[in-house]
Amino acid sequence: MMACGASLMVPVSVVVASATEAPRHLYAIHAGDLRAALDALASQGDIQVVYSPDLAAGKTTQGISGRFTPVDALRQLLAGTGLTWKMVNDATFVLEPSLPFHPARSIPLSRNVPAAPRTLDAVNVSGSLIGNAAIQTATPTYTITSEDIKVRGFTSIADVLENSVLATGSVQGPQNAGSFTQGAQPISLFGLSPQFTLILVDGKPLADFGRLYNGTINFTSISNLPIAIVDHIDVMPGGASSIYGSQAIGGVINIVTKSRVDGGELSVRTGSFSDGGGANQRISFVYGHAFGRLRIVSAAEFDSASPIWGYQRPLTAGTDSGPAGATPPSVQAGILDFGTANTYTGNPLGYLSPPAGCDSHLFGNSTALANSNVPGQPGQYCGSRKLDGYVTYSNQSRSYDGMLKLDYRASEHVRLYSDVMLNWQQQRWFPGASAWFPDDLPQGAVEDAATGHYLYPEKFFAPEEMPGGAAGQMYRQDDLLYQADVGANGRLGDSDWDWDIYYLRTGDRTEVVEPLAIEKRIDAFFGGILGPVVGVDPATGLNMYNPNYKAFFSPISPAHYAGFTQGVGEFSNTWINNTRATISNASLFTLPGGDAGFAALIESGGEAWYEPVNPLYTQGSVFEHAATGGGGQRSHAASAFELNLPLLSLLTLDVSGRYDHYALDKGGDNHKFTYKAGVEFRPVDSFLVRGNYTTSFKAPDLSSIFLGPTDYYTTVTDYYQCAIAHAAACGSAYQYGVKGTTLPNPGLQPATAQSWTVGTVWSPVDNLSFSLDYLHIAIRDEVVQQDLDRLIRTDAQCLLGQLNADSAQCVAITNPVDGQVQRALGNGPITGVTTYYANLANEVTKSMVGSVRYQFSPWHIGSFSVQLDYNDMLKHEYQLASGQAPIDNLADPQYSSEFKNIASGSITWTSPGGRWTSTLYGHRYGPSPNYIAANDGAGVPGSGHLSPWITFNGSVTYRPARNVELSMLVNNIANKMPPFDPTYVSYPYFNYDNYNVYGREILLQLDLKFGGQSHPLR
Repeated sequence: MMACGASLMVPVSVVVASATEAPRHLYAIHAGDLRAALDALASQGDIQVVYSPDLAAGKTTQGISGRFTPVDALRQLLAGTGLTWKMVNDATFVLEPSLPFHPARSIPLSRNVPAAPRTLDAVNVSGSLIGNAAIQTATPTYTITSEDIKVRGFTSIADVLENSVLATGSVQGPQNAGSFTQGAQPISLFGLSPQFTLILVDGKPLADFGRLYNGTINFTSISNLPIAIVDHIDVMPGGASSIYGSQAIGGVINIVTKSRVDGGELSVRTGSFSDGGGANQRISFVYGHAFGRLRIVSAAEFDSASPIWGYQRPLTAGTDSGPAGATPPSVQAGILDFGTANTYTGNPLGYLSPPAGCDSHLFGNSTALANSNVPGQPGQYCGSRKLDGYVTYSNQSRSYDGMLKLDYRASEHVRLYSDVMLNWQQQRWFPGASAWFPDDLPQGAVEDAATGHYLYPEKFFAPEEMPGGAAGQMYRQDDLLYQADVGANGRLGDSDWDWDIYYLRTGDRTEVVEPLAIEKRIDAFFGGILGPVVGVDPATGLNMYNPNYKAFFSPISPAHYAGFTQGVGEFSNTWINNTRATISNASLFTLPGGDAGFAALIESGGEAWYEPVNPLYTQGSVFEHAATGGGGQRSHAASAFELNLPLLSLLTLDVSGRYDHYALDKGGDNHKFTYKAGVEFRPVDSFLVRGNYTTSFKAPDLSSIFLGPTDYYTTVTDYYQCAIAHAAACGSAYQYGVKGTTLPNPGLQPATAQSWTVGTVWSPVDNLSFSLDYLHIAIRDEVVQQDLDRLIRTDAQCLLGQLNADSAQCVAITNPVDGQVQRALGNGPITGVTTYYANLANEVTKSMVGSVRYQFSPWHIGSFSVQLDYNDMLKHEYQLASGQAPIDNLADPQYSSEFKNIASGSITWTSPGGRWTSTLYGHRYGPSPNYIAANDGAGVPGSGHLSPWITFNGSVTYRPARNVELSMLVNNIANKMPPFDPTYVSYPYFNYDNYNVYGREILLQLDLKFGGQSHPLR
């Protein structure tokens, strides 16, 4: 749930304060975040406090309790913060630094400008007539503070952003076993690809994650960012390329870190899950102090978590967990019989039963002889009902994070600064039991020389057959993320011109080590079981053996497993260099509504992505495992401006523009000019009408330009085989896994987008506000791979004669030598596919986002704060290529399972005196397609939607002293599992891109503050 960010300067005139004795009010403001305390002060004292968020950022207060005049209350609240105030009248106060020096301020995201002109700074107005409406701008910005993060039970930055009502899209993550980025956390705003969301730290870019999302696109991962350093997080939906450049299409997320801390803050947290697994610990320390002209802020965090295994949750424990009850055991070892040359139909005729039964001790003593339940396919195999549960749904992780900020006042007009953030994280996961199949043998099968039967043996390795069990064979990822800058800012003499210049370096270095089977070794091992090749069938090309069936069904030893596997490493490295200079003037000239502000910048740098492919992959040495790789770099330069024009006291216009240029050493250059125009109209003090129009762009990913030929494994629907069988529906019977290859395209052009918003903010009374915004985003010429499903459909049309088989399109797809779709024996099952990048897709989203905030203090029992947020996706259309009919992602479940609507809400109570605080937070995901709809389409019998998924988090905090907080937090109080789906008949029985099986989490936290000025509780 997000709160609207502050962003409007309110003009004030200094007048002589009234000499009349000010009335006393009852205050109950707890210690903690200064901004929240100032809001409470304004509410409880019926005053307004005007200040810049930069002044309060990262500051805390000791709180107050009792009856005071507004002046006395403000004095106690600001004690030790380094702030003072000017009194405009008895009920209006303007905050300012107590030091005479006022360094140039960096611009916050919520104001969406590239520089720091003083009148363009975001300024918070607490307790004014208009309430929150007075602090809105033409562009809606949603903010969550560090205090909100804590009391709502969020345990990571990924947790925070995934709970945003703007995050409607389904994304791959730790639950997506076997994906390219199981050790990363992407974010999808409005159902758009993660590549369209720009993620910043303190307004500066982060390097992309080294590995590619789905093996194809660059993106920024948020899994390796420490939560202890966060002051607040701003999310600005829609396009922002005129300020931030490439990638700012779906939205911009700015993670603002703590910058002004007085003293030390120590936090210790421990937690675990009711159903087991996931035990976690976190300890963090933040320290800040001013040593004369030097101000320092430092932070360190350690975080550790155990994995959550599938077998630890009832829903994912195995095949007994399905909605229909017990289902057939998963195959642990089996041999499919396809018959002889005279009986071969392309489908298995049944199983060859194990001649000596099955060993029962594998997969936790769950293996047993199982009967085939497929009609017309008799026989037996060795099966296990627990096999599928040996997979992780939450990674084991350990993180070490640090941050250092230095700020030195060199003179009255110059400030020097440097910021360094360093994050190292190790994650481990287990993607499921590995297996051996004869796929890499000639024609992907073997032949029994004695009987002439075509056979397909399959064997899944149990933890008991692995060195160290499943935990000893977990994949490992080491990820180092860093961001560092050095710069200076200040003022040009006594003029109104401010300047800022810095150099930034950010990078991500990732190494993944996977215990994998080596093709020659594992084939040799099973070759010893199958026996030596005694010939090759001239009709089929199959190798002929005299198999030892008993040996095939017998367990292997951990030593044998170690003999044909080894740790295969993959390394990636990304970086960004950037030098930026900004100049700004907050009072360029005067207009009827106030001073006009201006800012301009120039910047230059470069970026790179390198992911060399391990030679074991290029040599084809790794068994049944895809790899992705490539690498290259490009230079970048840009210039931008922004002009803020308060044309009238009720009307403000904001205009910005930016030109970006990308250059490659080899290949085409990209350049783009983008612009934005926004308007704010306030007909009355309590009502704001706002709107903006922006153009934006996304430069082609480095991966799409420099990717080496990349292999992957995917599931396809064979529409040709389905058609010739005259099947009523091409469901799971015609779906199977194939190997694919992706090719790059150095001639790609940027994707472009236009977005516009229109909305209102209304505060009918103090401490109550409503906001409602409509957002429209239209993306053109998206860089995507060819749509695989459409490629297979076109292949079928060519083979069936529905399209001209001799046309260039059909020849390029069906050519048996180098066509994009390769089939066994020319028109048999698909054996491989090839796709490439191109500027093909177009996309449109429309959404309505609303928010309500209310603060009240009834009956002297404390204060309450209520917030509700809602996002409804009105439209999401995706066009595969020009001329194709758009796909309605909200109505076609085969293309998208994103949520149409999301809602969240919280209510927080603070006791008189501030000793107790309690929060109840709820999150509602709207309906999503069920399994049959996602697999077979919305019109198939049984297709439909799952019920909404609603979870609640709760927290209670007790403050025995001003500098001590004890908290208990319970996430997912009711231990809700994903919505029941009776149509989900295959493991894992839930959509792991939309939901999780973590369940109830209980956390205890201790927070200590020391070194700052302290006051006893009253």
